[in-house]
Amino acid sequence: MKKALVTLPNSIAGTLIMKGFNQGFKANGCYVLEKDLRDINIDEIERFKPDIVLGYDYGFLFSCNSELNNFFLNSKHKFQLVHYFADEPNGKYAYVDKPKLYNNYIKLAEDTRVTTFIWDKDFQYQIPNSYYLPLAVNYKAYQTDFGQQYDISFVGRPLTEKRQKVLAALVRKFGEKLNIFCYEKHFLQSLDDMKDKHFLSEKELDIYKSAYRGFLTTEKEIADVYFNSIVNINITLQGKSSLNYRVFEVLASKGFLLTDDVEDIRKNFIVSKELETYKDVDDLIDKTDFYLKNPMIAKKIAIIGFADIVKSHSFTARARTILDTIKNR
Repeated sequence: MKKALVTLPNSIAGTLIMKGFNQGFKANGCYVLEKDLRDINIDEIERFKPDIVLGYDYGFLFSCNSELNNFFLNSKHKFQLVHYFADEPNGKYAYVDKPKLYNNYIKLAEDTRVTTFIWDKDFQYQIPNSYYLPLAVNYKAYQTDFGQQYDISFVGRPLTEKRQKVLAALVRKFGEKLNIFCYEKHFLQSLDDMKDKHFLSEKELDIYKSAYRGFLTTEKEIADVYFNSIVNINITLQGKSSLNYRVFEVLASKGFLLTDDVEDIRKNFIVSKELETYKDVDDLIDKTDFYLKNPMIAKKIAIIGFADIVKSHSFTARARTILDTIKNR
């Protein structure tokens, strides 16, 4: 039986993904120890004697504990270091405030005891010995119930010009039908950005203010919003061709998804049958309007999308790929 140490990062999305891999490794017969990087200690690792240590993005390199970092680096002969990137490797979301991590990791990744998996195949060229592995979701964690109904929902940071232009267009067309769930500080920053960039008039800014619904803290809260929204909007920020975690989350929640069109959508899902896509803001507005007027069509698509998540996009399958790849290296 393989032993896997799954480390949790200081990241909400990263933690959800790592917990999914925890479930996936267990389903593949592994004995798993799950630990927050801020709590783990060397004695605990040595007692557990892992065969695999899994980290999110730069994993243990983020630890403020230099002794722990050196332990991992100097013990590669004892276990396989595996890193799963769901952020652009040479981007601020991956290395946060430590841009040197990118160059440091490139050198580390040349070691045969280090294996890197990347959610977007267009970034494989950046890291030696890396493999493409799409995201997945633990659909069992997204249990839903009927609750407050929403017309249009966006869950995530309403930051960057790309997202703010889309949200501004939704406000102008649909007014108070828009609902935004995120950290309050991110929403307040977006409000300042909307003012500074003149994306909305004063009247429209008041409508935008009223769209804020707070922060969702659990998979259950997230799932309930997705499930009870007629239209869930996704606006991809990172990557070139692959799908972000929100795509899988919405479908796992039996929610209807309207997402921006990227290359890998059609490799994983059937558009207009399991989810819907938009090519630009005008297309987004037209399709949002259509599905708001035809909620039963949206719900039928959501149900079929959920069935495909269960069949094809589990962490059990992704963990199996990791185990097989390591075995064959």
